[in-house]
Amino acid sequence: MKHSKHNEHSDNADVGHEVSTIQVAGIIWFIVVLTVSVVFVGWLMAAVMNRFEGREKRAELESRPSPFAAERAKLPPEPRLQLAPNSEGQIDKNEPPNLKTQHPLEEMKQLRDNWENQLKTYGWVDEKAGEVRIPIDDAKKLLLQRGLPTRPAKKIEPVAAGGERQQQ
Repeated sequence: MKHSKHNEHSDNADVGHEVSTIQVAGIIWFIVVLTVSVVFVGWLMAAVMNRFEGREKRAELESRPSPFAAERAKLPPEPRLQLAPNSEGQIDKNEPPNLKTQHPLEEMKQLRDNWENQLKTYGWVDEKAGEVRIPIDDAKKLLLQRGLPTRPAKKIEPVAAGGERQQQ
């Protein structure tokens, strides 16, 4: 069997390898231009950010609060949203809420404890007017002993066929 031409070795040096056509100067020129462009864009972004920060600082210095700002309370009136700041110190320090003490379930537990305390203890509702509250169990017992207040029954007058009342 005869060998193919590809397997034969030739003494010609040009036949056995591919000639390199890469232009190294073009690649180096591209890398240099890319590097300079990236540095320029980075510098430009930093300059724009510094300009914006300077503009913001000037705006803060020039803006004056309302003359009523000192009179206004920092905290909104009750009832407040859950997990909202609950003290002026928390607002001043810009602290997030403490979820261990201000968690909505803890607030609900405190509210229920307060209601339970009001239902089971004696206390003043209005001391000046002499109004007191009594425990719910005692109130139920008093209600059973005294009964519910009723209105006096009205005397019903018979009505005539013509829609007029009969006189007695």
